[in-house]
Amino acid sequence: MQRLTLALLSLVSAGCGGDPGAASPAVRHIAGGKAVQFQGVTFDIPSNWSSQAGQGGMLLTPEGANPSGMVEEMYLLGGDPAVRSFAGDDAERSIQQSVEQIQPGASKTSGPEPAKFGALDGRKWTWSATSQDGRQVEVRVFAFLGNQGCALFALGYPDVLARRAHDVDAMLASLAKTAPAAARGGGGVAEELVGQWIWMSNFSANNGGGSQTNTWIMLQADGRYQWHHDSVSTNPNGAAWGSQDETGSWSAAGDSITFRPDRGEPYTQGLEKRNHPKNVNDPMIVLDGKAYVTATNRRPW
Repeated sequence: MQRLTLALLSLVSAGCGGDPGAASPAVRHIAGGKAVQFQGVTFDIPSNWSSQAGQGGMLLTPEGANPSGMVEEMYLLGGDPAVRSFAGDDAERSIQQSVEQIQPGASKTSGPEPAKFGALDGRKWTWSATSQDGRQVEVRVFAFLGNQGCALFALGYPDVLARRAHDVDAMLASLAKTAPAAARGGGGVAEELVGQWIWMSNFSANNGGGSQTNTWIMLQADGRYQWHHDSVSTNPNGAAWGSQDETGSWSAAGDSITFRPDRGEPYTQGLEKRNHPKNVNDPMIVLDGKAYVTATNRRPW
């Protein structure tokens, strides 16, 4: 099977964590799901899906996707700050340009059609194309408004996308606007802490096994945060891995930082500012003794 033609969107922006839509009767949360926030909106993903945010955007991946190693399905979140409403041609033009980058040569077969995604009004489209191996490919687009125009792009073979349609519909049904941090008891955002901070650990054992841990936290200027942790350990008999995600609001005061998870009780950690002992130009924040190094360009403390 040939790999589908795919390029990350130039308009995609990354984001993370939230769950303030629970009060809206239109929002249907996914039982056991994980909360994700993106550009002013929040939604759930099923427990067997993962989210990966980066400079290019947010990738949502269902467990067991693309077992052959070839791309049979892919789900991308994108945002365009130039789009503020569905009135006029801006949204249609932005979606069209994005689809051309994701799947060159695709032709629109339906849309825009009005839709309701959870608590949000939206639009949906479908494009069709032919893959390198001669099979039909679809791009299904679900657009909504957060703090900018946003869209979920589902790319893949129609039969594969059809098998995931229930999960995609459930994610869309959980969409809601993210409440401002102040409305959730936040505040006290320390501007010098805004950005991404990373903690990594590697260990190698004499028997050939070992472990690797990657933890990062994104502190946003609007008082929101995302925390992500993944780990993998190996031994001569196999390997084990796992990941965790948490989102909510944050505030800092003096030598402490308080996190208010969207799901769970608030907690406070000790906060200390240091510079890296070797790379002295790299500032760190130490949370309850764990040192996170900046991933955002900034001056040392």
